[in-house]
Amino acid sequence: MVTLKLLQDYDTFKVGDLVDVADEDAEQLIADKIAEKHIAIKKTEGEGEVDPAIEAAKLAAEIVKKEWAENPPKVPAQPKSDDSGFKNFGEFARCVVQGKTSQQLMSYCKSTGMNIAINADGGFLIPPEFSTVLLTAMAQAGTLAPKCTNFAVNNNLNLPFVNLTTQATSWTGGCTIYKPAEGVAKSAELPQFAKCELQLHKMAAVVYTTDELLSDSPIALETFLTTMVSTEFALTKDEDIVNGSGAGEALGLMNAPCLISIGKETDQDADTIVTENVLKMWARLYNPSRSKAVWLIAQDALPQIATMTINVGTGGAPVFIADLKNPLGATLLGRPIIWCPHCQTVGTTGDIILADFSQYVTITKAGQAMQTATSIHLKFLEDETIFRFVVRFDGQPWWASAVTPKHGDNTVSPFLALESRD
Repeated sequence: MVTLKLLQDYDTFKVGDLVDVADEDAEQLIADKIAEKHIAIKKTEGEGEVDPAIEAAKLAAEIVKKEWAENPPKVPAQPKSDDSGFKNFGEFARCVVQGKTSQQLMSYCKSTGMNIAINADGGFLIPPEFSTVLLTAMAQAGTLAPKCTNFAVNNNLNLPFVNLTTQATSWTGGCTIYKPAEGVAKSAELPQFAKCELQLHKMAAVVYTTDELLSDSPIALETFLTTMVSTEFALTKDEDIVNGSGAGEALGLMNAPCLISIGKETDQDADTIVTENVLKMWARLYNPSRSKAVWLIAQDALPQIATMTINVGTGGAPVFIADLKNPLGATLLGRPIIWCPHCQTVGTTGDIILADFSQYVTITKAGQAMQTATSIHLKFLEDETIFRFVVRFDGQPWWASAVTPKHGDNTVSPFLALESRD
């Protein structure tokens, strides 16, 4: 029971009356500002009177504590992690080199309940929150991987899909529509399935840093490591998505069986890209991919792409649209262009690619997406510290082959490339 002092008339009671009510009823009456908690002034043995101001302060503190528990205040994100005890990645790295194992590092070990020692080489696991920073930077640095359909898995993925090779009898390959006459039997036809089998492969980055860099500026070190490692991983993943062999790494679209290669024009000059090339690539693109596909084009092909026209009227109509305010906003036949470092030099197969990356499947390690560690002993005599980063990744197109349309013989696919013009 709680004793309340009424702030307004309530039921048969008047303002100022003291009433005893149940705890749940008291909370509601206080919340509705009908009553307030009564603070009794009393004496206890061996003590003087209890100061009502002190009791009121205690009561206010209890109310605030309860309100914060129910509706905690929003605290802005801080760069410092409460788990690691370090302000940033650079401070952690410098702490490792300076040998503060008995202070911050061992405190981190104790607070997280994990063993940060790596075997007997004197190394340390990098706190997981800094690994998350690296993963975020890697995602931002990547161009192609973020466009793919990704699954987080523990080890591998067997993803079944309908192996559509022709639309002669079914648009999707998984269902057949009949239009039988009365009394005519319908014959069952099973869809042909295939599996997209993916296995996580290890990608490792090793970075050596001098003691001078570690000791002079932890902020510069953090920028150095975060930028270098994230960019290297991102570009390597994108490279595998385009050119990977499939052996111990992702199967790149350039080596996939579903890729359609568009031949050069008759008497086309070497090392050129002409309007007919891109029009024929567009004509063979799988129709649902037209709203998602992007062009990957080698940087040295820009002068030729920028001057392409279709011979309509005087001077022709441009097929390339430049956005002078946003160099990354250029389009070709209405679809975005990525000036891609993973494309081959102009005139070589793969210098211009048309791709819908929603039809490319990737897998990454669930939970621990990046493993990170550091050691101060491997390069001890050279005054260098080594940082190791491991990411597991795989990918391949979601198509087993190109598809022959219902009407026509020219196959279509979400992935096309222009053949060599040498």
